[in-house]
Amino acid sequence: MNQIQYTNIPMLVMPSTLEIYNASAGSGKTTFLVINYLYVLLKSPYPDEFKKVLALTFTKKASEEMKNRILQCIKEFSNKKVKKEYRFLFDSITKNFRLTKYQLYQRSEKILFSILQNFYSFSKNISTIDKFTYNIIRSFLYDREVNLEMDADRFLLKIVDNILCRLKNSEKWSNVLIQSSLENIKEGRNWDLRKELFKIVHIILEENNFFYIKKIENYSLEDFVQLKNLLIKRTKIFEKKCKKKGEEFFQLLEKTSIQKHSFVYLDLPRLFQKFQNGNIFFNPFNKRIEKNIQKGIFYSQFFFDDNQKTLIEKNKNKILFLYKKAKSIYKKNISNYFLDKLFLKKINLLSIIHEIEKEFRSIKNEKKVILNAELNKILYEKIVKGTLPKVYEKIGIQYKYYFIDEFQDISFLQWQNIRILVENALSENGSAMIVGDPKQSIYRWRGGDAKQFIKLINSKSYCYKKTIKTIEKNFRSDEEIVKFNNLLYQSISKTFNYTIYQDIYKNYKQKINPKKSGGYVEINFINDHHQNYKEHIYSNIKNKINQLLKQKYALSDIAILVRNNKEGHFLSEKLMEDGVLVNTSVSLLIKNHLEIQIIVNFLYVFAYPHCYQKRVVLIFLLLKNKFIRTKKNNHDFIMKILFLPLNLFLKKIMLKNSLTLNKLYNKSIYNISEDIIESFRLLNKQNSTYIYSFLDFVYRSMRKVGNSILDFLDHWEFKKEKESIIISDHINAIRIMTIHKSKGLQFPVVLIPFTDWDIFSKKNKEKIWIDIDPNLYNGFNSIYLEIESYFKHIKYDNNIRNFYDDYLSNIKFDNINLLYVATTRSIEKLILFSKFGNDRSISYYIRNFLCEKKMWNEKKYKYTFGKEK
Repeated sequence: MNQIQYTNIPMLVMPSTLEIYNASAGSGKTTFLVINYLYVLLKSPYPDEFKKVLALTFTKKASEEMKNRILQCIKEFSNKKVKKEYRFLFDSITKNFRLTKYQLYQRSEKILFSILQNFYSFSKNISTIDKFTYNIIRSFLYDREVNLEMDADRFLLKIVDNILCRLKNSEKWSNVLIQSSLENIKEGRNWDLRKELFKIVHIILEENNFFYIKKIENYSLEDFVQLKNLLIKRTKIFEKKCKKKGEEFFQLLEKTSIQKHSFVYLDLPRLFQKFQNGNIFFNPFNKRIEKNIQKGIFYSQFFFDDNQKTLIEKNKNKILFLYKKAKSIYKKNISNYFLDKLFLKKINLLSIIHEIEKEFRSIKNEKKVILNAELNKILYEKIVKGTLPKVYEKIGIQYKYYFIDEFQDISFLQWQNIRILVENALSENGSAMIVGDPKQSIYRWRGGDAKQFIKLINSKSYCYKKTIKTIEKNFRSDEEIVKFNNLLYQSISKTFNYTIYQDIYKNYKQKINPKKSGGYVEINFINDHHQNYKEHIYSNIKNKINQLLKQKYALSDIAILVRNNKEGHFLSEKLMEDGVLVNTSVSLLIKNHLEIQIIVNFLYVFAYPHCYQKRVVLIFLLLKNKFIRTKKNNHDFIMKILFLPLNLFLKKIMLKNSLTLNKLYNKSIYNISEDIIESFRLLNKQNSTYIYSFLDFVYRSMRKVGNSILDFLDHWEFKKEKESIIISDHINAIRIMTIHKSKGLQFPVVLIPFTDWDIFSKKNKEKIWIDIDPNLYNGFNSIYLEIESYFKHIKYDNNIRNFYDDYLSNIKFDNINLLYVATTRSIEKLILFSKFGNDRSISYYIRNFLCEKKMWNEKKYKYTFGKEK
């Protein structure tokens, strides 16, 4: 139990009150929740009061930690001699409840006995939100054998394969699929139908799309075909109108003998050329044209052809009339044209949503499965339909006190499902406590929304009382780190355009724990023109680690936080090459190791005998690492054996002819893998952990997908980015992890090596739904589209611009939150490495902060806060 001492510990004894706590990083919110949970138990004369308390966390790790801390406290209080670290809390409770020490000891002893007698109830009532939701759903399912499927990707892939098989045999659907592929090829996008369908299945499953999918899932293919034809017709009419205006302009020039080069900057001819060619997607009416037209300037003042000047002046009104007419047509129709074109890009695949839905339901019923990702939707639909009164009535009677942790990560549907129970408890003299921190909202992509937390704080309720409080003190970090973060994020708050995001950081200022003096922050800027920036960063990281070791820090005291797995893999490989022990799932992915690559590529060659690309990869792996040797040069050797029949090919790549097709046929994948390992002599002391981990993966896979090599390889492709070896936390090794994984953790020293990521760059384009006029779209009231960078150039459609501005604000907030999570993990030292970046880079905000504090110097590369001991 951390020694966190609240001078005035709030007690959760106020009936009909929703208490909301804004708890910044390091404020000890887990301890805070535990203390308030204990108050509920210890204020009651009944030892089984824990049965009326429901505590919901976001992760399994958090729920386990909460259970352990509660049990540890109750256990300590039930001893007549309370340990020093629990004495403050023990004394505080006796004082607040006016109990003698003996009475509190007796009460704790009875509670502990009751918990141990009813441990299932205690454990069940401190749960993740997902598990709690699943238990509710199980309670109203008639078929008790329904299983919860956590591996959604594997299940969805099966659905995609079934749909492909069925749709390809249907004439009407095969036409849709072919059209979709051709359009994707034309636009240079992915034409693999399997992957495209997999994306659509994910769209259906993602909670953020729930309400929009419900609106369109009942539309038939014919509805979509009709809409598509309407959109095509409407876009062609507009393009034809524009083309006509372009032609009229050039016909006028020809008729009047006006030459194109007579116009100032050729702006007007270029404008109408775009109209004529249908190049109208982006606004052709630039500021210079508008300015010159308003001033009546049609030709350059340096143009000396008086005859052309006269011709232009004579036909000025006709030209102006054409210009105004073209502009009027454009402004009137361009918004709908733009949306029509965007809708047409997605309409083919969206048209099969209801087919996917049917297959989805069919396979789930057949396999008796529900997916973890759809739990919230299932429960929400039951509540909306009013089919859960008895279940909720039972739960409502059971629970009187509610604790909800990490509220900023809770999705809209999760809160709607829980809110009914919370409000019921509050209406019946119960109480609830919600704890969260919008600055640590980094899961918007999976439904978490900081705005929901802010809305809950600011909204009014007439059904119950509501108190809003802030846990101000930082119990984690030393003084200089807290000061640095206070100043940095107050500076960053000024850069937000949206007041809601600005206020979250502007009002952020943590109090310093007087017992936590000292602390050190260091910001290092690396010249990004260095020949190899990543290598240069690593060199600095390695030097800093050596320096920390000399300062008597252990390797396990140091954490390196990265933005993505690629950065983590690079650093871990380099450190391990230099003999530094590293503890990270990023570096220990089994797919990264040579022996595993050889086994997998051999399986590919065996499964696809005529896939010569896989043969080449396998040969190169074997040659490069001297598993096979040849007297010829590598190219000649490859060309000699590449196209041989499979059996002869195997003979040429084996050290001994120990592995033949006859030996491999009719064997399990596990036994084939063992044969490959033995034949190529892959196993040794250095790699045994990886190879045994791979064999364990093969064994587990066979239980899920059977003994088909093709199914296994598909399963491997989906799982290889997660299969890793976990080193025990108890060994002395540096931790390398993503910022997302570090949330909730703390370390004496934190290094952030690449504090320069692009805020507005997203590997996967964000998808949004835009509301549209159903009268223009055959009853459809929303369309689905991907955010494109060219949206920033859209000046003529406020709807699109507003959505794009929202998108930019949201991802900026996401990335500032990531920086916040990273810089608040350290206890004693925080060390950042970055390069000079533009206003798209996260480093820009650090540099801007240093400028504000008048510390910035173009020639200075290192900035420190506090003294390094």
